Amino acid sequence: MEYVNLETGLRVNLDALSPEGKKFYRQALKRFQENTSWLAFDEFAFGMGSPIYSRQRSHIDVLKSALYLALKDMSLQLGVQQGLIARTKKSEKRVFARTKKSEKRAIA
Repeated sequence: MEYVNLETGLRVNLDALSPEGKKFYRQALKRFQENTSWLAFDEFAFGMGSPIYSRQRSHIDVLKSALYLALKDMSLQLGVQQGLIARTKKSEKRVFARTKKSEKRAIA
């Protein structure tokens, strides 16, 4: 499983996620694709119930985790799409998130 932002080139391999982490990622991806409000997404993704904090020993471990990187990118994209974060380039209009290499979902 892989998260890909074709506009920025960010690629995050999610194969090593625990089953809980993969389930959480799919839930977050669904919310992202539904254009959930930026604040609601952040509360879900980074709240106390998020598995990004499970089995991490330090703040740096959280920031380097694959799940955190994918969730943070989705969060920032929602903020841009909803006009809450300034768009820096015209090319940032579209994001593609993939759960499998052959499966693409366009997010406008």
